Amino acid sequence: MRDLAALPKAELHIHLEGAMRIPTVLDLAERSGRPVPAGLVDGVWGFADPLDFIDQYVAMCGLLTELQDFKRLAFEVTQDLATNGVRYAEAVFSPSNHAARLGGDWFGPIEAVLDGLAAGERATGTVVRLDPDIVRDLGTEEADRVLEVALKYAGRGVVALNCAGSERTDIAPFAPHFRAATEAGLRSVPHAGEWAGPRNIWSTLEHLRPDRIGHGVSAIEDSALVEELARRRIPLEVSPISNVRTGVFPSLAAHPFVALRDAGVIVTLNSDDPPMFGAWLTDVYEAARDAWGLSDEVLADIARAGVEASFAEPTSKRSIIDGVDAWLAGDPD
Repeated sequence: MRDLAALPKAELHIHLEGAMRIPTVLDLAERSGRPVPAGLVDGVWGFADPLDFIDQYVAMCGLLTELQDFKRLAFEVTQDLATNGVRYAEAVFSPSNHAARLGGDWFGPIEAVLDGLAAGERATGTVVRLDPDIVRDLGTEEADRVLEVALKYAGRGVVALNCAGSERTDIAPFAPHFRAATEAGLRSVPHAGEWAGPRNIWSTLEHLRPDRIGHGVSAIEDSALVEELARRRIPLEVSPISNVRTGVFPSLAAHPFVALRDAGVIVTLNSDDPPMFGAWLTDVYEAARDAWGLSDEVLADIARAGVEASFAEPTSKRSIIDGVDAWLAGDPD
């Protein structure tokens, strides 16, 4: 079998804050005098349920108290992506998780992140772009500010507008934000259908007009929706280990990734919050190979799908795909 760490990849669904190294979490907690999040015990994250995961995530974000912390985070995430063979990534970043804590500064954190990503790219060659994230639970006024951030840095490291938070929250009020973003040249990549079921995805298709969908795995419950996603060629950013760790599915064996792919839906493999779930992208590919018996040829095809679904420049896409082809042409161990 070929070394999956050496397979050139695109990562389309990773939360920048959720990719913070565990030693960095501990270091920032010590420096700031804030407590280590309760879910991090003996260097391992654990969560009682999805709501507890969100609480731990928010607590971790609270450790980012200085702009230099954001630059450090971005640089380290770029390093870790490069180690996993990721040549290009699009990372979710949540300005609304930080502005109030930093005295109402909506722009300083993302500028520091962009500085860290640029330094990481110079050091590793891995390119990381940002998808600022509207947290639906916080309402439209906070969404207005996130849109302002996204538009200010459009074409300067920001490529898309994201939308996460509770899937119980109505999507329709955020349609104007996504319309404004796409009119300015950004892409639409909202979360949908992780927990709330197919209706959440149908509503997202109607109101947010996505170029890709984060998660989307509950589509498997609605054959008409699966057909629609396949017909419209809307890629899903699937994070199977995350789905198991948060209880969306009981095991990888029960996960619908292969069934969605067999039905013609474009599916990509992603890590979501790698240190928190104990799996970076290479680990996800290895788990997919082991759990679903995927051949190197199929894994290479999935890697190509991730590259094609990305918003990387065409020349960059071609270079990464050439690397995938070279990886597949090499001799397995």
